[in-house]
Amino acid sequence: MSRRAVARWLLAFLVLLGSAGSAAAAPEDCFGSGKDLEIGTEGPTIDATLYTSLFTNLGGKGSFGASFVGSTGEYEVIGLRTGVVFAGVGSDPAAFLGDPFSRFALAFDYRFSLPMFGDGFDYEESEVPVSGVPEAECSVE
Repeated sequence: MSRRAVARWLLAFLVLLGSAGSAAAAPEDCFGSGKDLEIGTEGPTIDATLYTSLFTNLGGKGSFGASFVGSTGEYEVIGLRTGVVFAGVGSDPAAFLGDPFSRFALAFDYRFSLPMFGDGFDYEESEVPVSGVPEAECSVE
């Protein structure tokens, strides 16, 4: 896949998920360390980080998510962090087996700003856009 195709895919992903979203904690606070991917080297760029510890830390705490920051080179314009946070099996495996989804939560933070126009041209959201799913503690300010 070419760099241009990857950039288009990530931009489409940002647009699709950008329909809601507030900046709370840093992505590392929810997801730990991830794999960085930079799109663009001068001018407009997208800095993406993918988190996959849910698959590499089986049974323990982990996450699966992504963080994207789009900038003009001078200004950070859009930021999105979203994913699933797993609290681990816990001390009672029987309780986990009885309700395995109780140990999962969603993290969601979205920011959009146009700082080049001064204050007041920004929007932030951190409320999970899915009803009935708990919000990860690290997603709340």
